[in-house]
Amino acid sequence: MKQQTRNTPKIVVIGGGTGLPVILNGLRKRDADITAVVTVADDGGSSGIIRDYINVVPPGDIRNVLVALSDLPDVYKDIFQYRFNSKDQFFSGHAIGNLIIAALSRGIFNAVQELSELMKVDGHVYPAANTPLVLNAEFTDGSEISGEAEISAAGKTIKKVWVTTNGEGKPEAMPEVIDAIMNADQIVLGPGSL
Repeated sequence: MKQQTRNTPKIVVIGGGTGLPVILNGLRKRDADITAVVTVADDGGSSGIIRDYINVVPPGDIRNVLVALSDLPDVYKDIFQYRFNSKDQFFSGHAIGNLIIAALSRGIFNAVQELSELMKVDGHVYPAANTPLVLNAEFTDGSEISGEAEISAAGKTIKKVWVTTNGEGKPEAMPEVIDAIMNADQIVLGPGSL
């Protein structure tokens, strides 16, 4: 982790998908204390399968952020990003990093902190919540859909979005996320597919 100076700005970047790592790669070139707050509503691809199979937060966006902020040599980051392209029904399409995060995710926050240390992450990576969230949308035609993949596939104009938990209850941000946002000098909302 970079040595912090008195005037180092604290920048919190909130998002997911492919946009968040791109922003983080650019910010790494600046003298900044970076915190990435990663969405946990992805329900497509490898992340969606793992999320549904073992009821953990989707690991894909977290994996990409860890790699974007990692100081490890590229060969190690490439291994973490490696995606199986086999005929094996379970491993096909899964990234090694997704499987590692899932294996450690008895408590996703702690798993991400352990991996951040292991991967020599320059900054802080926090899941937005400790449980999987469901993205919901209301469209301009009045219809509603739940699920990030379904919303994107609908191809309609979105009027409003919100998140809910998988079960009963209201989504809650991790205390570390709230603290980072409250102490930030700048907050950046990362672009997403919606």
